[in-house]
Amino acid sequence: MAQKFREIFTTTNNKLFIVITILVLLSWGGYTVIEKYTKVFFAAHSVQVEESTELSQDEYLTVKSELLALTDENDPRFALTEVRERIKTDNALLRSCHVLVHEIGHAAYEKYKDFGEAIKYKDEVCNSGYLHGVIEAHFSESKDVFTDMRNICEPYPLGKFVSWECYHGIGHGVMYYTLNDLPKSLELCEGYPDFFASNSCISGVFMENFNSDQDLHKSKFLNEADPFYPCPNQADRHKRDCYIYSPVYYLNIHKNDYADALAWCLDAEKGYENICARGLGTQAIKENINNPNLVEIVCGNGESSQNVPCISGLVSLYINHYGSLEPAKGLCKSLKFFNRQTCREEIEKNSTLF
Repeated sequence: MAQKFREIFTTTNNKLFIVITILVLLSWGGYTVIEKYTKVFFAAHSVQVEESTELSQDEYLTVKSELLALTDENDPRFALTEVRERIKTDNALLRSCHVLVHEIGHAAYEKYKDFGEAIKYKDEVCNSGYLHGVIEAHFSESKDVFTDMRNICEPYPLGKFVSWECYHGIGHGVMYYTLNDLPKSLELCEGYPDFFASNSCISGVFMENFNSDQDLHKSKFLNEADPFYPCPNQADRHKRDCYIYSPVYYLNIHKNDYADALAWCLDAEKGYENICARGLGTQAIKENINNPNLVEIVCGNGESSQNVPCISGLVSLYINHYGSLEPAKGLCKSLKFFNRQTCREEIEKNSTLF
């Protein structure tokens, strides 16, 4: 009998031990203690996963050529549908999907030479990069940027997701128009009397700056020796958007080095350390949208203060990628129990956009 009891206990003791330990820890110190315990436990028991690889330069050019041919021979919808299907299984292509759909947007504008016609094919896939690309191409040829800025987003209800993406796209566009003149682009965005429009535009400016191709679309406002630059030099009202996109550039320099990126965020200007951590969560899930488990592990392995903002960034980008709250609701259920409330709160914050 004693032997049988030991066998039964052996098969269940792990789960029982966890439950009892959690209850004891709660009685000793509440959430702070349990947070530390779960961080250690899940770090020790998490499944090891690998970051997705990137397309080589030749692979990128081949895919780009195929997508632009679909756009030219048919219409942009064919190319966007191709991207949507392929990123479900091709993680290397996924990591370049935002840039590639920008390229489709450029090609569509060149094909139709008409903003209204090109924008008919707008699609939220890959964080609405197609819309951004159309706007960039239009602004690069604009003869009256002020009129364009005023009129382009008027058809979309202010304060909604598609409006945010449109004004954010204008931020990308004015960086093309000004040849990556960051101060001039910010000044143009601040010309909007509405805060939502202005702030959405500013976010696009900083995203474009930190994503700038230093060979083809060079920015003077990047410094490899100090990836936070130019954030410390910005007006206080611009610093949040600057720091939230700064991990983009850090990860361009240090590919896949998410752990070091989180540690680097701790050196951000005082008060912006967690904004940087949020941006890291955003960029990490953007590069690994098919593997949120990896990004959750990344967030959990930073400092305890970084987990919530990092998870919030993960969820925010997940919503953006799909242009909907519904996939994020499913995401919450797949996260560790102690991250689900953060996930639900981020969905609630974004709910007014839809």
